[in-house]
Amino acid sequence: MTAGARMRLPFPVVSTHHSIVVARSATPLPLLPEVRGAFGTSCFGLVRHDDGWQVARINVRPHQWATVGAGPGPIAAATGSPVLAAWISDFACAQIAAAVPDGPSWAAHLITGGDENCGFDHKIQNTLRAPGPKQPPADPARLAADLAAWSAAGGRTAAAERIEARLRDESGLLQDRYFAMIGELGPGDGVPFDIPDWDDERIREAWHEALNASYDIPTPWNARKAASARSVALVAWGEFHDLAEFDPAITEAELVARAEQALAL
Repeated sequence: MTAGARMRLPFPVVSTHHSIVVARSATPLPLLPEVRGAFGTSCFGLVRHDDGWQVARINVRPHQWATVGAGPGPIAAATGSPVLAAWISDFACAQIAAAVPDGPSWAAHLITGGDENCGFDHKIQNTLRAPGPKQPPADPARLAADLAAWSAAGGRTAAAERIEARLRDESGLLQDRYFAMIGELGPGDGVPFDIPDWDDERIREAWHEALNASYDIPTPWNARKAASARSVALVAWGEFHDLAEFDPAITEAELVARAEQALAL
């Protein structure tokens, strides 16, 4: 693996389904309990911007679907700064939610083409829970005004008309429009977080097995599953691995030792 690389899934990713969280914090966002609990633990991209702003791209491990969904409010309360989040489904929609400390929260449903029925399941496969796919599509002008006000709450100045132009541009994928919109909110140039380069085969093996074991943990959608002690240990190791990528206090030796323990069960 090259520096900063993540272990790759053994099949091509043909669509985009993940959360993108924008917040200001002195601590890396993937280490905040409020972020992990609301959006999952598997952060595959973290960019640091000026004045403590960060943009995190986060996946949910399968066993976490039952517990994610708290939204950006708890993060805003914990960090004392505005938080913007989106669940992106590039072939359907972007569910966007924003929160500010001690202030109102709002949500919007951004759909390419403005079709009210995006066809995506907003009750289960979405970290920003919503009543269902038949939500009114966001009005770009109203959403742009809300985003400009959100930016102002964070001490930034953003032009609503420029944000609206980004929202109306349907030439790319929804995540491209979302990132373009973030650029208009004024976080400045970013620097990717340097994820450790781990080449140990035991880490690689445990990572893949932890992903498979995640499907064995009972949830409301697979309640008849019975997780083995090995699956439980591997899932716990997987979440520890997710922490280790952003916490320099966790050593590779500790990660390997825990991997060996879980794999030996």
